[in-house]
Amino acid sequence: MILRLDKENYDLWLTYSWSANNHGLCGHTYEVIDYYLFLKDYMRVGILLCEDIDWPTFRDSVVGKYIISNEELLQLEKDTIFVNRPNLVHANNILFTDGGAKSLMGKHILAQKIFHFACGDKELQDNDKDNVYILQDARIYRDCKNAIDYKKRINFDRLKKPAKSNRCNLLYGTKNCRNIPDQMYLDLLNQYDGKFMCLTNRENRPVERLDGLSDRFVFPEMPVPDLFEKFDRYIYTPVPRKFDCSPRMIAECKFFEKEVVYYNIDYWDEDKGLYWRKWDIDNDFESIFLKEGDPILEILGEHIGL
Repeated sequence: MILRLDKENYDLWLTYSWSANNHGLCGHTYEVIDYYLFLKDYMRVGILLCEDIDWPTFRDSVVGKYIISNEELLQLEKDTIFVNRPNLVHANNILFTDGGAKSLMGKHILAQKIFHFACGDKELQDNDKDNVYILQDARIYRDCKNAIDYKKRINFDRLKKPAKSNRCNLLYGTKNCRNIPDQMYLDLLNQYDGKFMCLTNRENRPVERLDGLSDRFVFPEMPVPDLFEKFDRYIYTPVPRKFDCSPRMIAECKFFEKEVVYYNIDYWDEDKGLYWRKWDIDNDFESIFLKEGDPILEILGEHIGL
């Protein structure tokens, strides 16, 4: 399928990569929302979503998490398009929040300027294209062609603050890179008191195949409205590939004063993404706030001529 994005009315399109392995609602979805809400005050921004997501689901994920007016929500709907996995995309300028080099193999992105937030893609470090720019944290990634030192930030000022908190353990286990093995559910059940809420894809839920799974576990449909009102402790579980490019849940927990437990994380030296995100949270938290004066404005202004 060929997709021609509007070049006349938009300066930049925000998206994340698409493949047969559906991301579902994930951190990259919220990165798109974060940067849309920030950048729309400085340029004309559109959103492109190409996996199994529609407007009602996307709207609910925004309304349940962000401070947004009715007028902004109407404009967001106008600025967002949903296309199922195009093979060729024409655009003026486009930014991928997830890196996405591997997922985009076999697809053609024809644009004046293409920006990627690095997210563990070794392929991005092999960039040889003049119009492709890699925004990456220099503490984590080696230098490469058109590399720009930048760390992803979170639009904290737009997040809805929880009015209450319930005693519950939160787990997060999307299938693309954060899958939780069946045995780990049982181990966690034995190690921690209280109820568990696990955010994971429907096909990853073990409720029908795992004997002994307690009714202390719930697997809600996503997005979960007012999520941060529903738990007080987040249990961060291992990532099989031992690399988490810029985990946002631990940062949001810091912002909302939620406890974070790092369960069986014995690879801090290997996972530079997790290591430096936690370092920033503990030592330089405001450096990951997306706010006025953010370097992304100068970067985009220089390269797309705003």
